[in-house]
Amino acid sequence: MAQKRPKFAHPGARDAAQGGVKSCLRALDILHYFTTHAAPARTIDISEELGIPNSSADEILRALASMGYLTFNRETKRYVPSYKLVATGRGIERNFFGGDTIGELLHEIREETGATVYVTFQNDCWVENVAQMRGHWQTPDDEIDFPTEVIRYDRDRWQPGTNFAAAILAQHSNVEIIKLVTRAQQLGIGPRGPSLMKYLVDRVAQTRAKGFALCRRNDIVLDSIAVPLQLPNAVSPHAVGIVGEKLFESESDIKQMASAMQSAVMRHRARLHHASAAQSVQ
Repeated sequence: MAQKRPKFAHPGARDAAQGGVKSCLRALDILHYFTTHAAPARTIDISEELGIPNSSADEILRALASMGYLTFNRETKRYVPSYKLVATGRGIERNFFGGDTIGELLHEIREETGATVYVTFQNDCWVENVAQMRGHWQTPDDEIDFPTEVIRYDRDRWQPGTNFAAAILAQHSNVEIIKLVTRAQQLGIGPRGPSLMKYLVDRVAQTRAKGFALCRRNDIVLDSIAVPLQLPNAVSPHAVGIVGEKLFESESDIKQMASAMQSAVMRHRARLHHASAAQSVQ
């Protein structure tokens, strides 16, 4: 997981963008704006909210409207998403995620556990949150310090950044994990040079053996379980997990909840692979 509602993003990614890449990222930010603001918006509303120059925001909004992804009212000077965005998203969801299979998986796990459910994936050396479904757990107002790295160097050793990261790493071979450590060193996430990685490899092996990774925070009241989520067309490993307050009272509770999550994943995994095979035939 990561900060607050796990919002995983690796630092410096936006700063490195130049020219057209920066415009592309700003266009995506503008589209994402409408996922948190359910009302028509003027250019100035969006530029101020996102910290984008008004002229740049205006240019991007006009381009998106000309392509039919946004609709624009010339009288009110306000933009709203068009249904073309919905259709585009559903087409991608159908082709790569088995239609509404992921949404149904999140719903089933939330109903089974009552907790907040997250789907994450490995984005280079970081964990990225891509979907969530709220349960009874409400994110505290204060910032929660969740590591965003897939692996991190702490207490003189490499280890998974979080239990979600451990569930992701469990889908890698040991050789791939060592390569990831080298990549992290190059990016300055940990010290360069030979480093003892036995603890990291052992932790990942434990996750593979159990089929889930557990987190119980002492500094805040928080319990979490994450399990690997294998998607048929994915090029990077995913994980699905739950977060909540006092989810477990005993080892039996942990095993029971983990088993329920693993069963749900297996059921929906079969649907995902069936949908992928059907798409390949078409």
